[in-house]
Amino acid sequence: MATAPAEIEVVSDPKTQQNRIPAGDNTAVDLVVDVNSASAYGDLEKLRSFVERYGQSVASPDGNGYYSLQWAALNNYADIAEYIIEHGGDVNAADHTQQTALHWAAVRGSVAVAVVLLRNGARVEAADLNGYRPVHVAAQYGQTTFLNHIIAHYGADFDATDHDGKSPLYWAAYKGYVDTSNATSANGNSCKDKVCSGRISKIGYAPILLFVIIILLILFINSILIGLGTGNGGYIIYM
Repeated sequence: MATAPAEIEVVSDPKTQQNRIPAGDNTAVDLVVDVNSASAYGDLEKLRSFVERYGQSVASPDGNGYYSLQWAALNNYADIAEYIIEHGGDVNAADHTQQTALHWAAVRGSVAVAVVLLRNGARVEAADLNGYRPVHVAAQYGQTTFLNHIIAHYGADFDATDHDGKSPLYWAAYKGYVDTSNATSANGNSCKDKVCSGRISKIGYAPILLFVIIILLILFINSILIGLGTGNGGYIIYM
């Protein structure tokens, strides 16, 4: 996962930081200077000002090739993400590593932003240069809730492999995230039980069992009619 550029300090609670840091001359330096930093700090008021008053674009990457939507996704600012999308931000915009905002949301398990992204057309199976999909990133960072959410609600392929053939289960185990590893394994077992590879998981076995019962019933009736049939009086049911 690409790290945040040095000029932007990504924080979890911008209100605590007040978006300001002390400078050497005891003056305050405002860290929110454009749409990207406003998105990173979750400052919707300033973001609106940059966009609506100064005409800054939320669809263009910063100097490092990262997008405002990625910064909002990283810190789970759903309201910022919605605003960016409403004002032209591309939910599937990829940086130089081909990671999207959904990849960044996976780093910190930003479920609220993931919902916004996916409802607006984000590709749940988007892969970066290493073949990492959001499921891989979530597993690498131990984000179990995020992983379960995109699997259960958006059909993310938890058995997908990256370019090195490694699955989310591998990454969770390799990184030592026991809960994530167990959850991924449980999803795999559940899917195998329902023959997911044949896309039966959503409908169950009922239609197949009904079909088998009908075939057996027809064969049973045929055997009876053949046994009772005499000359031209016998009837056979053909399928």
